[in-house]
Amino acid sequence: MRIVRESGARCRWLAAALALGVLAGCAGHGAGDGPPNLVIVLVDTVRADHLGYHGYGRETSPRIDAFAARSQAFLQHYSTSSRTEPAVASIFTGLFPRSHGVLNPLTRIDAKGILRDEHTTLAEILTASGYDCYGYVANFNVSDRFGFAQGFADYAFCESAAAPDLRQRASAVLAAARERPFFLYLHYMEPHSHYAAPAKYRSLWVDPDYRGATDGSQGQLNEIVTGRRTLAAADLAQLEAYYDQEIRYVDDEFAMLLDEIEARGLHGRTIVVFVADHGEEFLDHGSALHGYTLYEEQLHVPLVIHDPRRRDARRIEATSRHVDLLPTLLDLLGLPRPALCQGQSLVPLLDERPAAPGEVAVLAEGSLRAAKTVRLQSLAAGGWKVIRNVLPAATVELYHLAEDPAERNDLAAREPQVTQRMLARLDEVLAGLPAAEGKTTALSDDEIRRLRSLGYVR
Repeated sequence: MRIVRESGARCRWLAAALALGVLAGCAGHGAGDGPPNLVIVLVDTVRADHLGYHGYGRETSPRIDAFAARSQAFLQHYSTSSRTEPAVASIFTGLFPRSHGVLNPLTRIDAKGILRDEHTTLAEILTASGYDCYGYVANFNVSDRFGFAQGFADYAFCESAAAPDLRQRASAVLAAARERPFFLYLHYMEPHSHYAAPAKYRSLWVDPDYRGATDGSQGQLNEIVTGRRTLAAADLAQLEAYYDQEIRYVDDEFAMLLDEIEARGLHGRTIVVFVADHGEEFLDHGSALHGYTLYEEQLHVPLVIHDPRRRDARRIEATSRHVDLLPTLLDLLGLPRPALCQGQSLVPLLDERPAAPGEVAVLAEGSLRAAKTVRLQSLAAGGWKVIRNVLPAATVELYHLAEDPAERNDLAAREPQVTQRMLARLDEVLAGLPAAEGKTTALSDDEIRRLRSLGYVR
């Protein structure tokens, strides 16, 4: 168990949360019912448009689709970054990257940004409110090494990065569930590169007559990013098939988890959330992988919330963001939100009530030093989206998402007034966010090798 020593201010806040949570947690439940359990299943690197309930033509996600059909599916959900660490930090804290500070330094490859102890996480709030909190992750980037274990009684990086390992750990938590509510966070690595689904999936959607060299390996994907490898149409089709195979694999794993929750009689008192951290590119804008751009294929991700106390399934078109997940879940659990929380609760949308007044702007930031070095920011609002590339070169892009959702036509030169207005709005939004002091930790040679195998360092 990780013991976190809190600052005086945060100790007082958590104590108040516990006192309020005990009272609030009793609201909204029948007599004798305790507060509901919470399970968050995060599947790494899933772009929304490769799932069936988002209209994809392949049957990549039959069980996820069935889950979405009986739940509240947010069809316009967006990440705060195209990288795992800042995206997950936003889910855990309700803060944008500018304020949680988990953006990697670009001056060294042997250092990495971490989530500072001063930030209040979902697990810390739930622990203070009487929950047993468990987290099992297959992505080293969000291991306890980088501050993501805050508030969890048990938090482990699964070295094998295999979905069955996560399921086995989840099964132990579910088997031990008793009267105290629990929070279980599972972070699956599939379909993150490299793309290599188990053998039983490898015949799905591939061309049996394909004779090319594309194999879905990390090395080949890095070569696409750097321009040293080009893909013909047949190569791209194979690459997407490998990716889709992994989605189908994790769909089966998700199905087994849902089946076990039901078999153990926990489905009637467990909120289940399905979400992805960020998406993936397949030459949508001439490249591959993620982290190097902030286009829609990188930021538009799935979010489905199943609360068994809500009988109405809904497909919600309103915009939602990773920062909105923490206040939403706390609202559903009857718990107060922390003093510093930049998202807004989505519960009014679940209740078909008017959302908070004002336009929802989608802000994203990214930085990465790997196959290329990049730093960039984007803001989508009012049907427009501006992307400001700081590194490797200072450039600006503008897209009219209402008419060009695939971001094919850069209008920055043709619409200079709109471009300047959106840049001013981006600067205004960023200036309104308290900037966290970034904290880094040195990486060992072994850790650098591990991150290099995932495409995160050169």
